[in-house]
Amino acid sequence: MLDLSDWELGSFLNLKTLAAAFVLANIKSLHFMWFARFLRAFVRRLTDSAPNKHLSPRCLFLPAVSATRSPALECDYNLHKSNSTYFTDMDMSRGNFSLVLFSKAFNPLPGPTHFTMVLGGTTCTWRKEIKPYARYEIWTRILSWDEKWLYVVTHFVKPGVFHPDEYVMQPHKTTRAGKRGKEDVDATKTVYASSVARYVFKNNRKTIPPAEALGECGLLPEDDLSMAEVEKRRAHDLAVGKLEAGWDAVHACFQPKGAALGWYHSVY
Repeated sequence: MLDLSDWELGSFLNLKTLAAAFVLANIKSLHFMWFARFLRAFVRRLTDSAPNKHLSPRCLFLPAVSATRSPALECDYNLHKSNSTYFTDMDMSRGNFSLVLFSKAFNPLPGPTHFTMVLGGTTCTWRKEIKPYARYEIWTRILSWDEKWLYVVTHFVKPGVFHPDEYVMQPHKTTRAGKRGKEDVDATKTVYASSVARYVFKNNRKTIPPAEALGECGLLPEDDLSMAEVEKRRAHDLAVGKLEAGWDAVHACFQPKGAALGWYHSVY
């Protein structure tokens, strides 16, 4: 004869197991997890000694790379990653990226050489869907700048296809750059989505020109020849950053070859 109390206990334990599994499988999307993830990245980047050792003008256009997954709670009724959730992923990616490049002068308090980065706007376009729990990579780098705005591009891409030759901020980290087939892949076909964000640098109420902020952080070369190359690239990509060249140009500016700033792990 079935003992009702045993059945109730078993059902309760099964429900607890299912609830725990659901929470763990969707921990990235729970309340306060955005804050916890960003706080973790914020503390780790500000206490990281690597930029002081390795930051140089060669880092100016290098991407910061990270990877994560899309849990069920990030998916919409079409059973793929919801468009709105891309922006929270970009917060994490751009947070790591900006605190690597600009931690030297970052300070929320006014000071003669202090500034903060303020997001002035961001837009995104989507090319391919990301399925539930599918893994993907996020590559973020400086695209260009003008007198006021710094333009930052982010690409969501298929994971494991491209491997940087080196991680400048993490010289001890091994790479798989020699993996065959890398040169045969059309980079634009691996892009799931692309985004352009624009940032302004502020010292209290004063706007700091991006070139001045970049120079303050040691990201601009001192010799005229190298600076001419930087200026040529900046001018070429400015129309892309302003979205005047169309979204195909934004997708096409995904450049996975060469070095990267570093690989920055997500909590999830």
